[in-house]
Amino acid sequence: MNKSIRFFFSVTALFFLISCGHNNRGSKSKMDELSFPYQEYLDSISEDEIFPTIGNDGNGFNAISHNIVYPELSDSLSLSNYADSLLQFYNIILAYNTMAYDVGTAERYMETSDFVLDQANALDSINLSGINILELRNLLKIISHKGAEAIRSGKRPNDQQVSEVAQFYNEFNNFSDPLYDAHLNEKEFNPVDILPNYEEIHTKALTDTTSFRDELLEMVLSETDFQKQCVLARELAYANYNSPNRDDKEIVTVLDNLLRTGKYSPLLGELWRMWRSMLQIGILGSGSNDGAMYNLFYNQMKNRIALLYIAHMKTHDHDNLAFKEFVRMAMTHNIVRNSPCYIGNNAYLEEMELFYSVFNPDNNENN
Repeated sequence: MNKSIRFFFSVTALFFLISCGHNNRGSKSKMDELSFPYQEYLDSISEDEIFPTIGNDGNGFNAISHNIVYPELSDSLSLSNYADSLLQFYNIILAYNTMAYDVGTAERYMETSDFVLDQANALDSINLSGINILELRNLLKIISHKGAEAIRSGKRPNDQQVSEVAQFYNEFNNFSDPLYDAHLNEKEFNPVDILPNYEEIHTKALTDTTSFRDELLEMVLSETDFQKQCVLARELAYANYNSPNRDDKEIVTVLDNLLRTGKYSPLLGELWRMWRSMLQIGILGSGSNDGAMYNLFYNQMKNRIALLYIAHMKTHDHDNLAFKEFVRMAMTHNIVRNSPCYIGNNAYLEEMELFYSVFNPDNNENN
């Protein structure tokens, strides 16, 4: 199998970590300076509503293919062929995964004909304005149109033979293989390069989830080095996951603040996935197939981070780690229904990969 296709469908997990120590005094006062940024959405829920409304897809059922928002390069990046290639790589996958979301939602509710027509109409009007490679753009248009036709005829799009899908993968591989050949290698992030006492910090984050969680919060809020801060935030999320004092709103607040700084770290993509997972399951929506999805909203943040990766790689074109993390984030699927885990949407799989597998590595290896 072509390495691009293997990478396209691989599920990756990165476990990055931290260190540094301060006492707990002042942590709450510093936390008080930050407020949970989505409280107004929670407050908007009326007695007759189950979920708040966030963005165009806030109720979790709206079709979204026609409402894709693509990131745009700044003037300083627009003249770089490498930056443009990275943006096209990201946008192509964004379009494909968004199309897959509407197809999956339609297949979930095929018996509700009036409802699935919205998915069909969105697929027929898919926004491909962010894709400049004509052959790939045309193939995505055809695939999307055939999916819409199948839905209207009461057929599951994924059960149909669509020759353009194979053509799309071939064309995508022709485009992406040179990027992989030039920039992809086996290097992985090593947290010890950032925090020499990482092993001690990581062990405590996974075991002492009561008192050390609060220490980690103080460490994150007090740290002035952004690279260290991101690693510490990763450990804070670990400690929070199994803590009897678990508070996802607090961790989402910390992560949201980091993701909006406009600063680069190779961990941004992983922190975005953690942010999304906690929002989807624990705060704004649910892990069920019939729960709310917020993909347009989540992808606003994803687009922001994609541009940070691209801006960094324009001036650091030999940073292969940055390229790998950018690709991993780009290829992260939308939250979709009909998850292969059969217990709900794929947010559960993401949560298991990001958190459960870290606390249960032996169990993870056996599955």
